[in-house]
Amino acid sequence: MVGEAMEINVGNIEKECSTLKKNIDSFYDNVLTIYNELNWVKGYWDDYHARLFFTNVNSEKMKVVNTYNELKSVSNIYESMVERYKSIGNKIQVNLEEKDNVLAKFNNFYDKVNELISLYNGLNLRFCVGTSVANRLYRQKQDLLKIKASLNVYKERVKTTFETLEEIERDINYKISNTSIEEIEEANISEFM
Repeated sequence: MVGEAMEINVGNIEKECSTLKKNIDSFYDNVLTIYNELNWVKGYWDDYHARLFFTNVNSEKMKVVNTYNELKSVSNIYESMVERYKSIGNKIQVNLEEKDNVLAKFNNFYDKVNELISLYNGLNLRFCVGTSVANRLYRQKQDLLKIKASLNVYKERVKTTFETLEEIERDINYKISNTSIEEIEEANISEFM
């Protein structure tokens, strides 16, 4: 079974990336506010429970900072995706599993054009040298030669685009596999009372 086509809407990814960045910044601002307030409270609460509580707060703060850094990493992955996909287009629909088939179709068409050029080369035009028929046949052959040259250019562009998309996908998968966001659990403050 042939795989499904990827549909990439760079504008949507860009919009989601922007929303993610705003949410991460808001998260970080809220975290800073909370820990600043807790530091302020530290000056008014000083007993055994307070020391346990603020030791726990520092431990949790490190987890939150780690989560923030991981979220920033995810945001950077999105930014990289947008930048790299944009170099290809704003809306991309492709089935990477069809790469070989597409390139084979270029090769088949190239072979057919070569066959036609060979047929033109094999024509005996001695009977109509200098006539409009000979000129028309010559122009048609020249058109086929241009098509042949263009096919190579287009095939290389398509091949390069496939390879670029495959590289982007590998890179994204690698970056995502190296990212893990630790779940932040709600603290049980009853032990500090």
